[in-house]
Amino acid sequence: MANTNGDKYALTALFPIRGGDENHYEQLRSYLRNLDKDPLGSPLSRVSIVHMARFAIIDNLIYQGLPAKRDRLKSRYLLFMCDFDGTGLDPLIGAMSSQMGDVVDKVWEHCVAYPGRAKRDLLTAYFERCQLTTTLFFCDQPEAEVSKILRGLMAKRAFAQFVEDNQRQPRAGLKQRFEALWQDLCDRPAPKPGSM
Repeated sequence: MANTNGDKYALTALFPIRGGDENHYEQLRSYLRNLDKDPLGSPLSRVSIVHMARFAIIDNLIYQGLPAKRDRLKSRYLLFMCDFDGTGLDPLIGAMSSQMGDVVDKVWEHCVAYPGRAKRDLLTAYFERCQLTTTLFFCDQPEAEVSKILRGLMAKRAFAQFVEDNQRQPRAGLKQRFEALWQDLCDRPAPKPGSM
C-alpha cells in the first residue's frame, strides 16, 4: 500500500511558499539553515515517533537542454519528507505540534494557506492536501518503533564497549561482568530521541 511499510508511514509533501513583499522564501531558507543549532541537532529529534525527516526548498527546475522545454514552477516549494511510526498523518501532526512547539509555526507560516497548529484537524487536512503519494517506501525495520530501535542501538554500543574493555581481561569473572552489563541494560530507561 502506498505511503506505508509495516507500522511505518512515509510523508512526502510539497508546500507552496508564500510570495509578496515579506520575502517568505528568504526568511524560511534562513530559518531552516539554523535548525541544526538545536541542542539535539534538529527540533525534529524531539518528536518521539520520527525516524528520519528532511526539509528542502525547491526554487527552480533544472533545464536539461535541447530538445527539452524549459519548465517553470508556479511557486517555490518547501519539501518535507518524514518517516514515522503510525498509519496516517494525525499521529505525526499531534507529535510535532506538542513536541516541537512553535517551531512548526515558524517553518510553515511561510507557506500558502497554513492554518496554524492550534486546530489539529485543520493542520492534518492541510498536510493531506499538500501530500504526494510515496509509492516506493523502503525501511529496514518496518515493524520496529523508534524507541525499540534506540534501545537496540544502546545495547549494541554497550556490548561493543564491553568487548573492547574485556579483551585483555582474565576469563575469570567474565560471565559475572556480562550479567552485570545485561542487568544494567535492562534497568536503563530507553534513550531519548535525538540522543544517539
